[in-house]
Amino acid sequence: MPSANMGRIKAIIVKEFFHILRDPRSLTMVFITPLVMIFILGYSVSYDLNRIDAAVIDLDQSPLSKRLAQAFAANRVFVVHNRGDAPGRMLSLGEAEEMLRRREIKEIIVIPADLSRRLAARGSCEIGLIIDGSETNVANLVYQYDERILLEFNSGLLAAGGTAGRLLRLDTKIYFNPEVRSQFFFIPGLVAVILLMISAMLTSLSISRERETGSIALLFISPLRSREIIIGKTIPYIIVALLDGVFILLFARFWFGIPLRGSLLVLLLFALLYILSGLALGILISTSAPTQRTAMLATLLITMLPSFLLSGFIFPLDSLSPVLRAISYAVPATYFLRIIRGVILKGAELKHFLFEGGMLVALSLVLLAAATRKFNRQRKAAQ
Repeated sequence: MPSANMGRIKAIIVKEFFHILRDPRSLTMVFITPLVMIFILGYSVSYDLNRIDAAVIDLDQSPLSKRLAQAFAANRVFVVHNRGDAPGRMLSLGEAEEMLRRREIKEIIVIPADLSRRLAARGSCEIGLIIDGSETNVANLVYQYDERILLEFNSGLLAAGGTAGRLLRLDTKIYFNPEVRSQFFFIPGLVAVILLMISAMLTSLSISRERETGSIALLFISPLRSREIIIGKTIPYIIVALLDGVFILLFARFWFGIPLRGSLLVLLLFALLYILSGLALGILISTSAPTQRTAMLATLLITMLPSFLLSGFIFPLDSLSPVLRAISYAVPATYFLRIIRGVILKGAELKHFLFEGGMLVALSLVLLAAATRKFNRQRKAAQ
């Protein structure tokens, strides 16, 4: 077998380095992507909660029950809600459950009416806990914090003397996902992430394809306005992406057994707004990317990483640093995750997601406006 010619190998090596250097955008992305991942993961990978909103319903109103309620309120993580819609009126269980459905709180703590008597007569008493199980990771963390606080409270009772063997215990109920199945948490999140990625991918290749083939010059000299071109390139993909979204939802429903406790019509309405934001993001990427490959890489980077790490899909938003939490407001998946989990697991209605729907509309309009402006500048520069 003839030996390798080092001169020819060297020529190939030099040639490949020239190819790499001639594509600085891809090279930059190769080096920037790991830095972005380390930066985001370094701040977002946290299994601690910085805030737990809880409703306390004290039916006993004794000194002991008030001390227990104060034990939760004094903890730096807990924000306790215990007032109804009128000054001085205690929250009812129905009001607290509605707050749980609207994501205003993560749990309800119910102190029974005869706490002191039960503790004296039986030596123990159950404290009712109702936890939102739609986010399994958060539900487990909330329960762990509750256990720790009750353990400290029981230690205080024992240290006070006269209560040996008389301890409080937790009687826990999980709402919306009683079995705490992780699939009920992850599958809706995956639907949201995949739908955004597919929507953005569909339109991210449109203008970059025109640029690669040279047909973009025909668009530049056409009598169509820039916004008409952008809107015209977006609308066909709305139908394709919506059909794709329905297909993904049906697959999740019948293959994984994901429930649908709310209205399918409400879910599809918000899915349409979400798809529009993804298509608008793809159009903006397409106006900036010189090639289809660059557009595809940029789409994957811009949609996948933030949607996985900064939307609440894996890590609770309350565990993020203030800077990353602020960035999460610009991620469309942040809002659709609340919607899809709320509709599927909680049976939430249209009125519960007016803010999220408004933010999706606002993001879509901002992204479409930015894409139109960018395309218009390129058009003027080419003329």
